[in-house]
Amino acid sequence: MKPRGLIVAVVALYLLFAAGCRSEKKTVENAIALVNKVSSRTITLFFESPEGLVPEQRTLPLPESDAAALSLVARELLKGSANASIPRPLPEDSVIRAAYLLPAGLAVVDVGGPTLDSGWNTGSHGELIAVYSLVQTVVSNFPSVQRVRIVVNGQPAQTLAGHIEIDRSLRPLPYLLRPGTVAGGAR
Repeated sequence: MKPRGLIVAVVALYLLFAAGCRSEKKTVENAIALVNKVSSRTITLFFESPEGLVPEQRTLPLPESDAAALSLVARELLKGSANASIPRPLPEDSVIRAAYLLPAGLAVVDVGGPTLDSGWNTGSHGELIAVYSLVQTVVSNFPSVQRVRIVVNGQPAQTLAGHIEIDRSLRPLPYLLRPGTVAGGAR
């Protein structure tokens, strides 16, 4: 273990033991937050509307590291909009398996789930919204990212449902946003 890692581990253990009989769960949460430098951040998710993709803001506890926060933001998108009348961008059984930040402004998001595995039966519009909700959400919340590569179950894929090519990295499509929507997200 490197010296810095050892110091962090010792601090975390000290915090756990220093709490004594007090609320153990709260102490563990505080120790994890301290070690991982978690803080509340406002993020912007993009969902379908009749006018185009619309932003929805949420405040989440996220690691300060963008690399660590990326998969959590993508998972939040899969939960769907706070407005129950807005459909989820991907099938309900979809999962974010992993997400990575790579050099040169590229993020890779690995999606999976039974429906995507067996063949998602949606039209071109539904697939377009799914792909670009994810792309716009990632690019808006992580300023270093300009392109997003979507893979399925760790493997390159041609499409999610047979219509929209995802076999290369994708940039946001501003014309899919509701007119007047600012493309960048809150930070």
